[in-house]
Amino acid sequence: MMGIFQKTITSELKPPKLPRLGFIDYLGLALACLLAYWQIATRSDANQGQSFLFILILASLNAHFLLNQLKSIETLLQKQRTLTLFIPSFAALSTLVIQALSRSYYSGRALLLFIIFWTIWMLASRLLYQHFMPPLKLAIIHPASFVAELERESKIELSYLSVPPKSFEGIDFVVIDPASNYSKDWLQWLAHADIYGVRSLSAPLVIETLTRRIPINMLKGEWAFEILAGRNSYLGWKRLFDLLGVVLLSPFLLLLAAFISIAIYLDDPGTVFFWQERCGKKGKPFQMLKFRTMRENAEINGSAFAEENDPRVTKLGKWLRKTRMDEIPQFWNVLRGDMSIIGPRPEQIGFAAQFAQDIPLYELRHNVKPGITGWAQVMQGYAAGTDETKVKLCYDFYYVKHVSLGLDLRIIFQTFQTILTFFGAR
Repeated sequence: MMGIFQKTITSELKPPKLPRLGFIDYLGLALACLLAYWQIATRSDANQGQSFLFILILASLNAHFLLNQLKSIETLLQKQRTLTLFIPSFAALSTLVIQALSRSYYSGRALLLFIIFWTIWMLASRLLYQHFMPPLKLAIIHPASFVAELERESKIELSYLSVPPKSFEGIDFVVIDPASNYSKDWLQWLAHADIYGVRSLSAPLVIETLTRRIPINMLKGEWAFEILAGRNSYLGWKRLFDLLGVVLLSPFLLLLAAFISIAIYLDDPGTVFFWQERCGKKGKPFQMLKFRTMRENAEINGSAFAEENDPRVTKLGKWLRKTRMDEIPQFWNVLRGDMSIIGPRPEQIGFAAQFAQDIPLYELRHNVKPGITGWAQVMQGYAAGTDETKVKLCYDFYYVKHVSLGLDLRIIFQTFQTILTFFGAR
């Protein structure tokens, strides 16, 4: 059976796309090394060999980093390595090597030339690769309940398989539902596909990687336990980073807060600050502090969802919300330990209780401290009802599962992008 199957499909197989990206990376490393060697060779120096050896050490460390990244699911699906991961990692590697060389002779010009060329090569190759490579072709075994989630994605092309095909032509990956009971024929076909380089990926993982959110309609068993197990050692360091951030930013924030307070009072006389009870980590309530952006006593008849063009908001309040500056007083909550700089936004107590009743596993978002800004805020913006809150919750679950320094840095970058350019989700 396998011999017949092998003859049928061998001629149909195409070279995989991803090794091309690996070849481009290693070609760039080789050219960077040659450029550095040329710089070293043009100088009559007895320590040429030692200088070039240091360059090779840095290149080898980067090659090891690239090899590991080529195997990651995110690289396979996104067709590019995340630049927010590459830049800090390469900077750290370069810093470590330079620090190690601080007491040894090396050519600073050659090392700088290597770093500049390699950084430009990586950035340019990622942009070109993303632009010119066609979408990934994903095959789905029909019927499947998750099709709607993938059909909204422009990065991929979908095909639907009702019977096991005789070749793998036009298939980069097969998306499977871990909860489905596939027939013997399908399981045999999937095994052959894996042998010939067509990997099978679980639908939840594909959706999570492509959309950067975890759909709550697929949040079952194993996936839910992964979120629960998402607590990691970074959460301890995260508190330290929060305190350092507050201390370093406090002189600037205090000065800015003074000007904003005066402007709020002049725009709409009344209280400057707004206290409201919100739901914190593990569901514990706390008093969150904000600059007042609505008219005095705007919520005297009860709380309501914030909207993009909320008539209760003052003229200055609209600008403060647009730039996120109404959140500045919450650094006090961070200092107290009620909040973190980065995390899911704290919900009002009444709304949180309502969502917990309407949305399964809603309270999983309380596994981490709420934040001044978060993944849902930079990816979606305002949630003006239960349906939009469900989408926001998908991003919150993604953050809870993947909370890390790299993700926090990305959120900070996108938050500053919104503040400085008024572009992006708010």
